[in-house]
Amino acid sequence: MSLQLWETLKESITAYTGISPATFFTVVAVGLALYYIFSSLFGSSDNAHFQQTFEENMRPLRPPVQIGEISEEELKQYDGSDSEKPLLMAIKGQIYDVSQSRFKDLKSSQL
Repeated sequence: MSLQLWETLKESITAYTGISPATFFTVVAVGLALYYIFSSLFGSSDNAHFQQTFEENMRPLRPPVQIGEISEEELKQYDGSDSEKPLLMAIKGQIYDVSQSRFKDLKSSQL
């Protein structure tokens, strides 16, 4: 039974493709090899590794800082250039701690 199936398969390959079964299977094997090579080079596994490494290196978020009234010069010290200080923003006289947004934006831009 399996021998008859194999003979039918060989005849079908020759009839539909016009090439010998040995050539057909060689082309299929080379195609699969190229697929696996390119998928390993450009596949999502690198992205998953990068994501895991990024999350391991990311420090935990600090709790929000409560700041009363500060001058414009004092506010300039919290511009995000020092990663140990919170990132503060003033809008219409209100001061906001936007440190957590800095990490969310960095994470989404790295993906």
